[in-house]
Amino acid sequence: MVLQEQKSPEDLKSVWPKYGLKESPFMTTPTRLLGVLPIEKVFSGREEETKKLMKIVVSSNSSRTLVIGDFGVGKTTFVNYVKWCLCMREKLRSRYVTPSSEIKIQPEWDATQFLLATLSSIYNASIIFKWKEEGMDLRIVKKIEEYVAIGTQKAMQGTVGVFGAGYSETKSIPSAISPEIYETLLNDFCSELINNGKQLILTYDNLENIEVNRLADFFKTIKDYIQIEGIHSIFVGPPQCLSALEKHTQVHSVFTQPIVLGPLTSQNVLDILKKRCETLKLKEGDYIPPYDEDTVKSMYERLNNIRFTFKVLEDTTIFSEKQAPCKITMTDIKAVQDKEKKEILSRLTTQETKIISTLMGINEKINLSKLSKLTKIGTTNLRNPLTNLESKGLITIISSEEDKRIKYARLSDNTYLRLFYASEDLIK
Repeated sequence: MVLQEQKSPEDLKSVWPKYGLKESPFMTTPTRLLGVLPIEKVFSGREEETKKLMKIVVSSNSSRTLVIGDFGVGKTTFVNYVKWCLCMREKLRSRYVTPSSEIKIQPEWDATQFLLATLSSIYNASIIFKWKEEGMDLRIVKKIEEYVAIGTQKAMQGTVGVFGAGYSETKSIPSAISPEIYETLLNDFCSELINNGKQLILTYDNLENIEVNRLADFFKTIKDYIQIEGIHSIFVGPPQCLSALEKHTQVHSVFTQPIVLGPLTSQNVLDILKKRCETLKLKEGDYIPPYDEDTVKSMYERLNNIRFTFKVLEDTTIFSEKQAPCKITMTDIKAVQDKEKKEILSRLTTQETKIISTLMGINEKINLSKLSKLTKIGTTNLRNPLTNLESKGLITIISSEEDKRIKYARLSDNTYLRLFYASEDLIK
């Protein structure tokens, strides 16, 4: 199959109906509790890990768990599936409630912002899942709504300050809110929830964006809040997050044994694709799988990452649209990747190409001093090409945790160059 040029805008149509599908089965975003793909129908694998996390939650009235794994192994989807099993499979009879999406921790957060985000997520869940209409009328939710509104406004203004703890029906909402007030609200919510025979499961992610030392101190700051009875906190992040827990004994001691996720098997990936196609088909039994099973296996065994594998398959299917419906082969994938490589390299200067090829050859982060020696580009002359490469999403610049003045560079996870080409290919 010959790779075709892009079609003119007036001819553009979605390729997926040609396969009898509503949309792409290769979606790389995590599968959500509420979304196009019903998570209970498209999840595959992780049987032992699922049992372990469910057992942690049901064995006590409060738990703290770290779910760790490399980028793209499906951590968020896994946690969402466990939450579906615990919170939604039995619907009203379930002992657990949860927000529809995870809470994304930001690097600059303190205790006040953490609690505000948690309460905001709880309030949103009460609306999305219609707790009141479903017979779970929690009076505290109205109070949470009021404080979330004022807290969000003050946070946007950058004026959140300290105010006396406690509140009552007769007190007006203060102009600035302390973490003690938010903690009281969270405690009261959990008490009311327990009285209704329920407990709360919360997911926090974005931990990969926080340096280990900063994350360790953050865990220490929120330690007491995540131990409130009735709350089960699940933190999702990369393997290095475990080091953050171990920096403070009092933090490490309140967490359960972490759940470590490795890559799925090739068969799991094929099962997921089959389930997605069944769910997304336009007509009963009338769809053509847009992939060859051997190609998927070969790609996944090469990349060992479900997100990268699906992204490559999706890109190839879209750019090979004129031949649809067809089964994508490795020849088709190579043609698309060659085209992408040429487009990327055509926008790079000689210095930028040297930097990219060097980082590909090393395949890990290196400090700028070493990068300068390897590329034979003076340290002061590195600044502009590094800035340009970072703005194009090809590299990531990281500060040292011990000394902020020391910078490291690594190839970005968002580029597939290193997955298909050796560094000498770029130089050629």
